[in-house]
Parts: sequence; C-alpha cells; structure tokens
Amino acid sequence: MTTDWIGPVTMSDPVCPRTGRPLGSRNSAMQARAVRTREAIIAVAAQHFDTDGYGNTSVNTIIGTGDFAKGAIYYHFPTKETMAQQLVSDWNVAVAETVSEVAVICTGRRVVEQLTAIFISLAGRIAVDTGLRAGMKLTLEPSIDDATAFTRWVDSIGDIVESAITDGELVDTSTTRRLAWNLCAGVVGIVHASVTLRDDVDLTTRIHDMVAAHLHSALA
Repeated sequence: MTTDWIGPVTMSDPVCPRTGRPLGSRNSAMQARAVRTREAIIAVAAQHFDTDGYGNTSVNTIIGTGDFAKGAIYYHFPTKETMAQQLVSDWNVAVAETVSEVAVICTGRRVVEQLTAIFISLAGRIAVDTGLRAGMKLTLEPSIDDATAFTRWVDSIGDIVESAITDGELVDTSTTRRLAWNLCAGVVGIVHASVTLRDDVDLTTRIHDMVAAHLHSALA
C-alpha cells in the first residue's frame, strides 16, 4: 500500500493531512465570527443606550433588536454594565487619540486653538458615531461602576488648561480652574439637548459656540 506524500508539515504552517487546509483556518473563521458578533452586540446596545437611555434598556431588549442568541450575549458580555463599560472605554480611547492628534497638529499654537480643535473634532465624531456618542453619555451614568469615567475626560483637558495658566495664556481664576469640567459637561448637555430641540443648528456649531464662550472669559 502506498501513501500520497503531501509535503513537509512545520509548526509554522500546519495542515490537515486529509484536506491540505491549514489547521488554523477553522479557528480563524470562528474568531472572526466572534469578533463580528461582539461588534454587532455593542452596536445594538449603543443604539438603545443613546436613544432610550441606560436605565430604560434591558439585555432582553438588546437580544430582541439584534436577534442574538442569549448564549452569545452572555458569552461576550456577562452583564449590561459590561457593554456600557466597553462603550465608555471606546470613548476614552477616542478622547486620548484626539488630544494626541491635536497636540501634533497645533504645536506652537495658542491654547484657544488647541482646545477648540479638540472639541470640534470630538463633536464631529459624536455626530456620526452612535457608539462614541453613547459612550460619552455613559461617562455620567451613575449606575455604572466607574466613578473615574467622566473625571478621566476632564483631566485630559485639565492638563492643557493647567499648562496654559502656567504659561500665562489663560488667567488664573477659580472659573478658569473649572474650565475643563465646564467644557466637558457642556458637551454632554448639548448632546442631550440637541435630541429634544431638533433645530437647524448642527451639533458641531453648538459645541463650537459653547467652547468659544467659555474660552473668551478665560483669555489673559
């Protein structure tokens, strides 16, 4: 009896002797499917958290909207809170990325330009990305066990404000010391209000107006 030779099998390129298919292909397909399922769950959760609010959204609602198997939901996210925490984490990443990008683009420019660029960039992302918009709103959700969510955002802006005060670009007053908090809270308020108002002024313009008003009084 003879056996067809299928070539050498190495640890870096294992194959199935019967099909010649790489042994890792099935696992890769399963991993890719798991990633898609996780992303789909987060997308549906974000949609409900954004429009209905965290407290008014149940896991069963997310399951029903996305037509997910209950096992798939709990495999990726044991609780509703873990979904919210993922969205908050995504928002924190977006803020960090935006601050870093603006720091490079606006090197040597006045802090007014830097802060305006940061908030306009975030406004643009919030306007089109439901996940980021939901994550931003959830930074102030008291039911989520993450007391640092909003503070982390404020601190990233506060560092810029502190440097500007030290450099003499912003007046050192108690109001200026609260500037980072006021700017971040203002964005959250505008996003919530824009859903109710539904006027002809877009979100980016509203946020630009708010940032400009706060910065005007803080300029040295």
